[in-house]
Amino acid sequence: MNSSSRAKVFVHSDQKWEDICVGYVQIVHTDGATYIRGITEKQQKQCNNIVTHQHLNVNKEDWCINLKVNPEIIYEQQGDNIISWEETELKLQIAISFIDNKYSQEFWNQLQNSRRHFRYDDPESTYPIIPSQQNLEAVQLWISDNPELIIQKLTTDPNNTFLEALAKIFQDSETQQHLHTLEQLHYVIRNLIYLKNENVLKKLLSDKFYMTLFGIMEYHSENKGPQRVSYRNFLSEELKFHQITDLDHEIMEKIHFNYRLSYLKESVMAYYLYLEDPIYNQFNFYINSNNQSILESLLLNHQSQFEQYLLGFLDNLELNCKFINEFFLSFKQFLQIQSLNEAFVACIGKTDLLRALFSKTVEVQQQQLCFTTLQLTIMIGNSNSQYFQDFLKQNQQLFWKSMETLLFSNMTTLHSMIIDIIQYICQNQAILGQGIDWLMKCFDQKLNASAAASLQEIVQLICQQQKTFSKDLAVLSIHILNILKQQQKLAIKDKFMLMPALKHFKYLCTSSCSQIVKPFCESFIQITASGKIHGILEGQIRDIIKYIKNNATLSHYIVIEVKNLNLQDHPLYQKLVQQYSYVQIEDGSKSRMQMEDLKYYENDDSEEQAPQQQTVQVIREVYRLDFSKIVRQRNEDEEDEDEVKVRETKPKGIVFGDNCFKRIKTDDDDDEN
Repeated sequence: MNSSSRAKVFVHSDQKWEDICVGYVQIVHTDGATYIRGITEKQQKQCNNIVTHQHLNVNKEDWCINLKVNPEIIYEQQGDNIISWEETELKLQIAISFIDNKYSQEFWNQLQNSRRHFRYDDPESTYPIIPSQQNLEAVQLWISDNPELIIQKLTTDPNNTFLEALAKIFQDSETQQHLHTLEQLHYVIRNLIYLKNENVLKKLLSDKFYMTLFGIMEYHSENKGPQRVSYRNFLSEELKFHQITDLDHEIMEKIHFNYRLSYLKESVMAYYLYLEDPIYNQFNFYINSNNQSILESLLLNHQSQFEQYLLGFLDNLELNCKFINEFFLSFKQFLQIQSLNEAFVACIGKTDLLRALFSKTVEVQQQQLCFTTLQLTIMIGNSNSQYFQDFLKQNQQLFWKSMETLLFSNMTTLHSMIIDIIQYICQNQAILGQGIDWLMKCFDQKLNASAAASLQEIVQLICQQQKTFSKDLAVLSIHILNILKQQQKLAIKDKFMLMPALKHFKYLCTSSCSQIVKPFCESFIQITASGKIHGILEGQIRDIIKYIKNNATLSHYIVIEVKNLNLQDHPLYQKLVQQYSYVQIEDGSKSRMQMEDLKYYENDDSEEQAPQQQTVQVIREVYRLDFSKIVRQRNEDEEDEDEVKVRETKPKGIVFGDNCFKRIKTDDDDDEN
């Protein structure tokens, strides 16, 4: 409540003025009309006639006066602090005496203004409401109720009267620390933003008003306390604008508008703006539309200037790397447009920027530089494969030396980008050989955990891409599996080195070339039985054993190795050994599996699956399962944790009725355990 609006309300009755009440009187604009409204502080005498048009959310008893401003009534100002008039319909003379002369004058000005411009829907009139500290609530309502009118007023007013009034209120309120007024201003600005009109946003984010907007946006309910964020401090002191070349004034305005709108969207409004909010998509539309215009101007209209900038790229490396990263972040999608892509690649080719960057990465392993180099490489590889192939042919030694340097560096955050680049190269048969040779050289060096993980992922991706498992891929796989033998010899195992080897072991177990893992089964078994494997490695090992069970040939071989190592009683292998200890032979009798009979079990996996299917069918017939219920039956041939369950005809995983929302393990869940 604004204390300066405190006043006494008088009514002329029985030929004398009577003191009705003391309250806080303001001009309020609501529901398409203007009211003289006062909130009661002290009631002296009852006079219900001066409280009309009761508001839905406020008790009538809380008001000392609530009268609609009538343009036909003559209001008079007496002295410095008294305003009087006659309500012809009520046949009452009313006077208001303010304690603050300054506020009395402001009240009088608002009253006169509202009488002159009382038609809110008249496009020819000036603003129906000029913001002041006393009517910000009414301004909010007016913006919400008349969006088209405020858009028309704001975009056609050359004097920016409305925004100037908001700026003045903000300046005064912040100086006087009127927090309530500042919060009201925040909601007024939010209402203007939610108009979702590009021209209104351009006004708000213009050079003249953007600091006012971000200053007002600091005063929201969530931005309080010692962690309060100062948006103005960031924009004025921390943010620096660097212009790389001369551009048209219109394009420069779009650049500034885009950055300010992005900052508004991503930082200022992030605490209440959700991704599905329509205004979020509207902001993105404005930003993307401007970005395309900016890129077209830069690459098509100012191409020679952009090339000149790229020639001096290494002169201020740190700043220019930041620019290129922002460039890709903003314009990546538009570089798919053929004309823009060709213009960009032409600039890169003329300045030989890619070669300059790779040469620099060999000399200096600076993370920002390396990130920019790899990002540019990925972009060019995806958008213009022919240029990238020509670059590799001409700079083969430099490129692979740089990639090797980055792979074995401590900048592990770059490894995902290296994997993307090598994967792209190996998809192209014309340059696949270069990638294979580079991988061979990398395995000749001493691997660290991050490099081993990256190389394993690259080799697995190549194996999945190729239709046939070539000799080179087998050699690369063996290099990875050799990590198992190296770790087996160590008293303390390196889990970060073991992980890529186990991942590749698992992948090969599920592939058509599972025989590659046989020479490494002994190392695998000894590592798993060492008792020092926990956490994620243990889960990886259990997955491998599960996949081994689905491969009869590999299972037989593992059982033989387990028995050779005298580990048949180990919990991980006990069930597997029991399952494959007896086999059916030609004469129909059962015989204990002998170690030397390995060749007998080298059969195709498909031949082994039929008996298993018959066994499952026999179990179902014996127990005569009722498919309308969930049946749980322990099968001693499975692991202790496994259970035989039957799928229900109802939706999988949910029991309806008395046990609603109870989660049930299904057959698929068993496969995951």
